[in-house]
Amino acid sequence: MKVLMVEPGKSPYETEIEGGLESLQAAVGGDIQATYPYEDPVALICNDEGKLIGMPLNRALYDDGGRMYDIVAGNFLIVGLGEEDFIGLSPDLMEKFSEQFKYPEKFFRLAGEIVAVKQPLPPEEKQQPAPVMEESDRDDIRLDDTTDLAFDLDEFFRQNSGAYAELYPDFHAEKERMADELLSGDTGKIRMRLAAFEREEHMEGETALLLERISSYEKEYGISTYSIYQLDLSDNTDNLRFMSLDWLEKKGLPVDRDNYQMVYAAQLSPGETLEDIYTRFNIDHPEDFKGHSLSFSDVVVLHEKGSDSAYYVDSIGFKELPDFCGGTRQQEAKRDGSLREQLDDAKKQAAKAEPKTPEKKKEPERS
Repeated sequence: MKVLMVEPGKSPYETEIEGGLESLQAAVGGDIQATYPYEDPVALICNDEGKLIGMPLNRALYDDGGRMYDIVAGNFLIVGLGEEDFIGLSPDLMEKFSEQFKYPEKFFRLAGEIVAVKQPLPPEEKQQPAPVMEESDRDDIRLDDTTDLAFDLDEFFRQNSGAYAELYPDFHAEKERMADELLSGDTGKIRMRLAAFEREEHMEGETALLLERISSYEKEYGISTYSIYQLDLSDNTDNLRFMSLDWLEKKGLPVDRDNYQMVYAAQLSPGETLEDIYTRFNIDHPEDFKGHSLSFSDVVVLHEKGSDSAYYVDSIGFKELPDFCGGTRQQEAKRDGSLREQLDDAKKQAAKAEPKTPEKKKEPERS
């Protein structure tokens, strides 16, 4: 019978097994447990002792209100339900649950609670089971780095924008949201937010230190992203728009970072190339992309391993721009001290304002 196999660290896939108990046990690596968490006529079959024997954590299960109530450990199957036995999945249910469990998940403790963070789909040949959630030193360090950076980002926005504070009055929720983005590797969203902030608040260059810290975070935790820059709509750029790099060089016109605005940023998938980015932003734009189709005079910046490399979209292919990202580094050096002092002061003030509550007796954690 055809069933859906969901393994830790992988996207789900259709497989065919015999319908007997032995084949089900072989698929999940031991005695089976069948649960029925969905209204559809399906069963979730997993290893009955998956957590007890330390199998890798796989996917979270949620109630109707979207709250996590359990985590499945080890391989599990989604199978159909017949009148008296398990049966193969119908094509529509195969598609539905393939989409539901499409992204691998990794689990962290954040603010005292376990959170599930969807992971990018790895290349098929490199897929590996996700590690068991542990209170390891490296996990603790990443959580500390994440919460510190999320705190500083939120405090920076609040200090410099009244509109931000009005829009997001619950600062705890906003910090946790940004921490989730950092943990999931979706630093592109934060880069876009900083770019929009610079434009709206007329604070060009003031976000340089935070961008540098994001780059350091990406380097430390193996995150790669890209940003798309397009010429702003001022009169000064009319003669530069949609021109080849050769034409600019003949006219003695530089590709000046100050003439550009970031219009999009996102995570760079493993193996994704500049040509892949060009194709996507000409044929199948992401829904949240507001710029024009990628063309001459645009610049794509790759943020990889803590360093930035910029590429001009030319008449044929791309040309690297060694000096495009240099201005940001210089601005960051000038503002490092003052901005760091601002953020440190904000942390001290927040610590003083934090209400003190009496300690409660610790209750045993639920397994």
